Amino acid sequence: MVTSTTQPANDENRQWYVAEVPTTPGIRLERACFGQRVAPRPEPGPGEVLIRNHYFACDPMNHAWVKGLEARFTAIPPGGVMRGGVAGRVVESRHPDFAIGDAVTGFLDWADYTLSDGSDYTGTPLQRVPADLPLATGLATLGMTGHCAYLGMFDIGRPKPGDTVVVSGAGGAIGTVALQLARLSGCRTIGIAGGDRKCRFLRDSLGADATIDYRRESVPERLQALCPQGVDVFFDNVGGPVLDAVLARLARGARVVICGGIAGYNSDVPGLQNHLMLAIQGASMAGFFYFDHVHRLAEANDRLAGWLRSGALQEVLDVAEGFDAVPDAALGQFAGHNLGKQLVRITDAS
Repeated sequence: MVTSTTQPANDENRQWYVAEVPTTPGIRLERACFGQRVAPRPEPGPGEVLIRNHYFACDPMNHAWVKGLEARFTAIPPGGVMRGGVAGRVVESRHPDFAIGDAVTGFLDWADYTLSDGSDYTGTPLQRVPADLPLATGLATLGMTGHCAYLGMFDIGRPKPGDTVVVSGAGGAIGTVALQLARLSGCRTIGIAGGDRKCRFLRDSLGADATIDYRRESVPERLQALCPQGVDVFFDNVGGPVLDAVLARLARGARVVICGGIAGYNSDVPGLQNHLMLAIQGASMAGFFYFDHVHRLAEANDRLAGWLRSGALQEVLDVAEGFDAVPDAALGQFAGHNLGKQLVRITDAS
């Protein structure tokens, strides 16, 4: 691996690339897949912009992109540059819609510099970060994290004042936003997370009415005690036994949002046993794929930014420092190391 510093030389472009074909089951990559190299700094052609990346976003999708996702993403072959959410500023522009200094985000190369024709690798237009908000916010509350929480909670969960809303993975990137959106909707909120640090944060900082520490408490027993009338909305980021436990406690007409399934990203998990409760309780369970809803991003950003500016919504970031921090940060999310959105800051510039 190439030894790197915080700042590259002006004509250099450090890149993270796929060093080996992944062999593990599930989504999670092994550390040997992460390779680092130095390439020449690219030059924009007509209609292109050159972006100096400041932040990388660590998400399970980064791993899925390397392995490929049937009907969605073609696998990145060995030697290919890794891709993911990035936030940066335009440093050269030959595109009429972008000026030097513009703050943008998109799904682009994990490198110091990346080129764009105004869209990212998914075909989504580059998103602009409002000038009055931090650049990192474009990858968190105003990025895929906040958008997933918004779409899942309001389109599928449809919380009503007085509902009991349970969020799994509540200490993670999407979970911290989803929990707050339920609270802002006038709901009673219960967060499921791993460890006392996360559970205390959810209660003391994010206003959760109660928490369940799945590492030391029985989730079924705590749900029975905390939700005697059942769960009205379950926003699930975990799947597996946690999802099965909540299905057993559904209220009449409950809505279950399937946003993620990190319990099964590394290995197989037992099949659901309590899915018939959906029929018994007249409940519904639905998922969504983020890239099918990019036409809703402006709407989501308007509301999320408003809550941020008013202080009603708190952004929770876990920022690792330095270009070399990528593998630890990208792999640590699968062990629940992060509190909130896991980012890697690769430059000291703002």
